[in-house]
Amino acid sequence: MKCLECNIETENPKFCSKSCSAKFNNKKFPKRKTNKKCASCDNFVKNWRTTLCEFHHDEYIQNRFEYIKEKTLSEYWGKESLKTLPKSSKNVHIRLLAKSHFKHLTKLPCHHCGYDKHVELCHIKPISSFNETNKVKEVNCEDNLIQLCPNCHWEFDNGLLNISK
Repeated sequence: MKCLECNIETENPKFCSKSCSAKFNNKKFPKRKTNKKCASCDNFVKNWRTTLCEFHHDEYIQNRFEYIKEKTLSEYWGKESLKTLPKSSKNVHIRLLAKSHFKHLTKLPCHHCGYDKHVELCHIKPISSFNETNKVKEVNCEDNLIQLCPNCHWEFDNGLLNISK
């Protein structure tokens, strides 16, 4: 058999390598280009999955966070999509809210050791120590978050590292 892309002899029925397969299929089925307009303006949408341009998408995310942060933990966890989850999985959602809203902290080096290739956001006071009447904004306030490299984060979570902001 010959490769459909480069015509080299191959034992494989169609392609000699993954590279040739990708080249062939990318020519035959190119990436979709979007020509959808934003639901709020005349700009093109961010990608084919969304209905908003980048500006309006960022605005939507900001407004969504402003709305969510005023809810108590029990109100937020009462959402239909979170009701049946265990508490630890619900806490993951709180962490993701912090990560999406405080992206600027992940651009800074580790607060403890200065490592700057990859940092994670860490809650200084653990989410599990808050009660359900606390608001999301209290749990995810910038004073309760710190950027740490994965090693320092693990040490902090396991009580080997003491940090004060």
